[in-house]
Amino acid sequence: MEIRKKLKMPTGNVHDIKYLYVIINALKHKAKPLEVSDSTLEYFKKALNDYNEAKAAKYGLSFRPRSVNTRVVKHLLLELKNLNLIFYEKGRHIMLTDEGEKIATLIENKKAEELKVAFVKLILEKFSVFEFFLKRIIEVSNGNGVPIPFITSEVLDNYKEDLKEISDAYIEIVKNSTGINIDSSKNKLYDILERERIDLIPKKVDKVKKFQGIIEKFIISEAFYPEIKSRRVYDFVRARTTFLELTNYANFNFSGLPAEVVYLISDFRNHVFKYSTKEIEYETGKIFLHKPEFDEIKEDLKTVMKEVYDNNKDEFGYMKISHMRDLVCRELKISDRLFDIYVKKLYQENPHWISFTYSGASDKITEKQLPITFEKPMGEIYTLIKLNLRR
Repeated sequence: MEIRKKLKMPTGNVHDIKYLYVIINALKHKAKPLEVSDSTLEYFKKALNDYNEAKAAKYGLSFRPRSVNTRVVKHLLLELKNLNLIFYEKGRHIMLTDEGEKIATLIENKKAEELKVAFVKLILEKFSVFEFFLKRIIEVSNGNGVPIPFITSEVLDNYKEDLKEISDAYIEIVKNSTGINIDSSKNKLYDILERERIDLIPKKVDKVKKFQGIIEKFIISEAFYPEIKSRRVYDFVRARTTFLELTNYANFNFSGLPAEVVYLISDFRNHVFKYSTKEIEYETGKIFLHKPEFDEIKEDLKTVMKEVYDNNKDEFGYMKISHMRDLVCRELKISDRLFDIYVKKLYQENPHWISFTYSGASDKITEKQLPITFEKPMGEIYTLIKLNLRR
């Protein structure tokens, strides 16, 4: 079988794969073929902006996605063409391919799992950066991830704004978490910090932003060279692989120093996970997604939830659901979505063991800090969780 040459990655770096769903669905439900025209681009743009508004309203997101422009639409159409999901009939009309029609049917029937499997195959077969990213995380950390510094004003204060000392501390964290030894390269980081004269920036918020940009680019370049050398590409690959439940990520505390870690919840080896996996075969290999059944993970899930809760509950006996989700998912190597599904199942089995509440409109809700939602009976949203351990 002839192996097709891969592109490195899609143009445009559109993070949300559901944007592709929206374009396909909009194309499918138009009564007649869509001409290649400005009005067609506007039609797709409106569909994408409507999707963003609906998502933000559903979860009460603190920060709504920026309005989509036609340049984004053009990037999405090019990606769909590269994925062989659309084609241009005689250069005049945008049409779904046979594969695109199959995807459209899955979208129409709300087959979320089948859609994810289809897109895992598509991105691994068409674009090289995703397979590189996953294999690199295995190579340097056995799947546990590379800590990317998350600089805050508290970090600067704790180290009296000594940027070299902060850099050394983060480099040690990376070395201890991975097999990467970047001691020989850290002089490059020192030279950049010296040249940029961050110490002369008057506003702390600007100082934090500048330092963050420099140190994260350094760590990413050292860890993921040569395919990924910028935060922009890193964020794009992380977003796509996390949505497809190949990876998960969150910010974690390393002895007072926060860092974002992307870790694997899939692997090219089938023996690394404790629970059930789902095998996906693609053109050049196989990948195994960690997909535990509820009954096999239930007791371990409850145990880890208890440990996390005991160590993080507040004076009122609650903790943020998003924080519990981050810690439990990393321990069990599962997706955020699976955590939410199984926590709701635990609640249904024993509603006295778990309590939920909403912390108020001031709570920050983002794409990675979503509440738990109960669609029935009345679309309830919760941001705090309490375990009633004595019951």
